[in-house]
Order: sequence, then C-alpha cells, then structure tokens
Amino acid sequence: MNRAYVFVCAVLCAWSAGAAAETANAPFIVGIGRSIHDNDAATAAMFALGVQSVRVDAPWASIEVARGRYEIPAWLETAVDAARQHGVQPLLILEYGHPLYGTDKPRTEVAIAAFAAYAAFVVKHFAGRVRLFDLWNEWDAHTGRTTEGSADDYVALARRVYPAIKAANPDAVVLTGGITSFGLKRGWMERFFALGGAAFVDGVSLHPYNFDERTANTPEAAIAELDRVNVLAASAGRMLPIYVTELGYPTFTGRGGVSRETAAAYLARFVLLASTRPYVAGVWWYCLRDQGSDPANKEHNFGVLDSALRAKPAADALRSVSTLLAGVGRFSAGADGRVSATTANGTEIALTWREADASAPALAELSAAAARAAQSRQAR
Repeated sequence: MNRAYVFVCAVLCAWSAGAAAETANAPFIVGIGRSIHDNDAATAAMFALGVQSVRVDAPWASIEVARGRYEIPAWLETAVDAARQHGVQPLLILEYGHPLYGTDKPRTEVAIAAFAAYAAFVVKHFAGRVRLFDLWNEWDAHTGRTTEGSADDYVALARRVYPAIKAANPDAVVLTGGITSFGLKRGWMERFFALGGAAFVDGVSLHPYNFDERTANTPEAAIAELDRVNVLAASAGRMLPIYVTELGYPTFTGRGGVSRETAAAYLARFVLLASTRPYVAGVWWYCLRDQGSDPANKEHNFGVLDSALRAKPAADALRSVSTLLAGVGRFSAGADGRVSATTANGTEIALTWREADASAPALAELSAAAARAAQSRQAR
C-alpha cells in the first residue's frame, strides 16, 4: 500500500512566550532551483509558487567567451531581473569547467586564476542585484561531467576565489559548493574544516539527498545530517549558517522513487523542520519542473511541476509552506514531530503529521494553516 503523510493542524489557545520568541529569528528563505532550459511559462509558474529565492546557473563556459573576455548571456540577465521584479532573490551558481582550461574542475594554477577572474566578473556585474553565490555545484561529485573533487582541492580554489569575490563586492555571500550526501558520508566536511576552509566561505551549501538510502531516507534523517554538520562547524571554531541549496524526492518508478503525495509531504516536513533550526538560513527545493517525461528516469521526476508545467502535489505544498513561513518567520520544534509558530496577530499554529493512506487529503490541513497565516499578514 502506498503511504503518505497527512498533516494535522491545530490552532492553540496558549503558547509559551519562550517558544514565541524563537520565531523572531532571521526570516527563513524558501526557494526553488530552476534550469537554464526553463522557458517564460515556467518562470511565470515559478513566481506563482510564492518562493522568496531562485537558484540559477551562471556557467563559466557561457560567460568567459574568450580568454579574459566576459559576457553575461541575455538569458541570465533576464532571469535575474525578472526574479528581482517579482521580489525574488537570485542565488547564482559559479560552476563547472571551461574548455579553455581543460573542462574539468579548476585545479591547476592557471585554471584557478582564470576561475577567480570569471567569478569576480560575475559578482561585480551583479553587485546590487545578487548577494548569494554558490562557489561551484556539487564539488564532491561528478556533476557537470567533471571528476569527483576533494576538500583539499576545493580549499585551494576557495583560498583564491573568495578574496577575489570580496574585492569585487564586499557584500557578496559566498557558499560552499553544494556538497552532496556522497561527500557527506565520506568525511568531506570534516576534511574541509580541518583544512581551515571555513575562513574562505560565508556559509555552508549542502545537498543532503537521501531518497536512495534503504532506511535513512526521510526528511528527519536529512535534518539529522544538517545537525551533524552544524556541530562540525562549531567544533572548527566558526559558526557558519547552512543553506540547503538542493533537496528533493523523485517521483519515478526506480529505487528510491516515491509517490507524488509522499514527495509533497516530504517537502513540507523538511522545510518546516529546517525552519526550526536557527542555523539554517533556508531551503531551495529541487526543482521547478520535471526535466522530461520518462517515468523510469530519476532526473526527469524531481519537479514540483511536471514537464508540461502542470502542478504536482509538491507545488501546493511549496506554496503553502512559503506562505506559512512568510507569515510566521520560523517554526519551533516540539515533541512528537510537532512544529509550532505564532502569526503576527497572535494566532498560534501547530502542525504535526501521521502516517495515513495516500488517498487521504494529505495537504488540506497545511493549506488551511497557510490561509490563516496569509490572513494574519493582510490584517497587519
């Protein structure tokens, strides 16, 4: 039997002042990742989701058009400006190899210097429009048709690129290269902190995918991984905020695939639980749209929209949690999976979840809570 998670919502009449104070932390960012192939219709659909940020590629090979000559593609200018016009904060990914420098990750002195110059150009060009930058995407993995990257090589890169970025725009926020569960399980972050890598970033960018794990494949397991990395950062002597710049659960038929209802419930559970961690700055769900229509292809089935831009249940979940968090800032963690918050007009909201048959209206209670939060904002 397919199983999903049903949200049970209650409006509480009493709530402690201490718990209410926790919701006064910095606003929690709810974002989405989009593809460079997403068209205008996909962009319009994205804005309807109510997200506060969008993660966008800014590939090195598309910007350095000849050695030492740089041009920002029109599609990237459009993506950044459209996002800002809708009050959505762009997060740009400085990423991938360049055929002028060997196509793989920049590891040589020449390639590192060239990458630093490209990164500084992008950051300076978008100064005043973009603050958040991922320094690579999934450095530890093969992503971008590159070889796996060690923490040693990454720190060597960051040591050169970070000061170049800060010289271009001191207000830029530089994040680690979207380290995946592959690297997390193999001590990548431990090595990064041991090498002093925390001195060359402003935040930790993680992709704690766990859908293909046999047991630890839930939102709670992913949250536990964030907690572990936070302890590592504290032990290294520098408390860095964590940005979950990718996470998702594919609705495909292979190993690790989940139903559309479960993917939606997992999205809401993870984002709400992440908001209870004061060290987590935000979550960018992966991704906006299915990148194909093959039900057996994992990469075709991560979207909150299908390939024809029809909303999957995850789209409603994302819209609801975006609305909720815009209304309350953050939730506080309670016992037995409950998360709680207080709206601006004093309405107290608690959410919990229980297993139920997938045919149940899994997100109805969540949507109702989001509506109350929206009403509270309008009443201010």
